[in-house]
Amino acid sequence: MPIEIREVKTRAELIQFIKYPFALYKGQPNWIPPLIRSEIAALSPDKNPVFEHSEAVKYTAWKDGKMVGRIVGMINHLEEEHIHEKHARFGWIDFIDDKNVSKALINAVGKWAKEKGSTILKGPYGFNQLGKNGMLTEGFDSISTVNTIYNYEYYPAHIKALGFEIDLEWVELLFTLPPTPPERYIRFTEIAKKRYKLKTIKPKNNKEMIKMGHQFFDLLLDTYKTLPGFVPISKKQQIDYINNYIKFLRKDFTVIVTDKNNEPIAFGITMPSMTKAFKKANGKLFPFGILHILAARQWSKLADLALIGVKDGWKKKGAHSLVFAETIKALNAAGIFEIKVNPMLKKNQHVLALWKDFKPEVYKRRESYRKRL
Repeated sequence: MPIEIREVKTRAELIQFIKYPFALYKGQPNWIPPLIRSEIAALSPDKNPVFEHSEAVKYTAWKDGKMVGRIVGMINHLEEEHIHEKHARFGWIDFIDDKNVSKALINAVGKWAKEKGSTILKGPYGFNQLGKNGMLTEGFDSISTVNTIYNYEYYPAHIKALGFEIDLEWVELLFTLPPTPPERYIRFTEIAKKRYKLKTIKPKNNKEMIKMGHQFFDLLLDTYKTLPGFVPISKKQQIDYINNYIKFLRKDFTVIVTDKNNEPIAFGITMPSMTKAFKKANGKLFPFGILHILAARQWSKLADLALIGVKDGWKKKGAHSLVFAETIKALNAAGIFEIKVNPMLKKNQHVLALWKDFKPEVYKRRESYRKRL
């Protein structure tokens, strides 16, 4: 039977699109179900401010009357302005182990992108660097974090068979925290405080968290702008992220470092692991999903280091040591010693070198792919 490709147009079709992985990964313990309401918001032009400067198309694949795959095609015009090229992205891609299905999905998005004037198709990506980026290539036997993609082992071979080449590579790290910061960090911290008058600030309440959220985005955009895959993020998007994610953060795990003029120069955001909570919620925030999430926020004994950044000019002056020292103290106080680091670009050797004192294990690897249209 030929593969039928259908464009998602109605809300009912969107919900069907979002729920497809729940069936595909049923019984797979290492896949973490996303919150359905969050997925609806992310893919709805009337809910996600990214659509003010982006466009997208959603397709499902059908065989013998049954859904067998899905994909989103995206064009972020802020990215095009930043890189001065016409690139399209694909993401939210899932399919059964049938190369006719993966080919039909990619061809559908490729045709759409080419009609829009794009010359390159790449993915899997979200709309920007804060999305779920990169296809899992190693670490299939380890459970995912809530901010990453889990996929079956056959996925990468399907994409490469269609003529795609590697675009970017990421690693994910796992390590155990020491009971106190390493001596080197303590020494660098004291030097940085004394020589450069650096200090750390932490929010005391939600109002300060929101203020720090805006400072965080200023730092994020400044420190990540030269990295491959960077996409500018509009002010409306920043506010949307702050409003949506603040409920998952803990004030004591959020650190910003300032210079002698009280200007932010570095940041670190660590989240209590939500993996088990999202697994229990099974896509539903209410009535019980929110309770699992709030419990994990307070009592989880595993943490995910989500993001870290240091401004140019401060990378060798101990700023990152202050971030780590404060984070380690807060995590230890909460009884958390196991850390997972969210995907980090393999090319970003400066940041990867920051972890060497902790003797990290690379427990997952990811790749994204690109192809000229």
